[in-house]
Amino acid sequence: MTSKQDSRSERRKYRRAQFEASVTVHPVIESKSGNVFEVQEKPMTVSAKDLSEGGIRIEGPAPSAKSNIYKLNFQIQKSHVVDVYSKLAWTAQGMLGLQFIVADEEIRKIIRSYVERTQ
Repeated sequence: MTSKQDSRSERRKYRRAQFEASVTVHPVIESKSGNVFEVQEKPMTVSAKDLSEGGIRIEGPAPSAKSNIYKLNFQIQKSHVVDVYSKLAWTAQGMLGLQFIVADEEIRKIIRSYVERTQ
């Protein structure tokens, strides 16, 4: 591991696991009043690459400038479909890092369990 990789690993709060799945991404925009966020009707489907309790890395087109918040839907286990809100953390070479901003403890527990099983 290089020193650059070491410093990146040290900054991460949560362990990551490879996660190959389809993710439905719904852009969320601020309403005209500024007090409400609206989930948009035209979602896109992208491929996930890895997952942690704190976020997900996906492969897909760069998001529109209108939104940096997204509602995500993906299946992590046969019986668990995850609905979570996220914000754009970074983009690079066709990849996007999304940080979970609204995820209840049950969802975090399911993701944590998945990551621990795949390590």
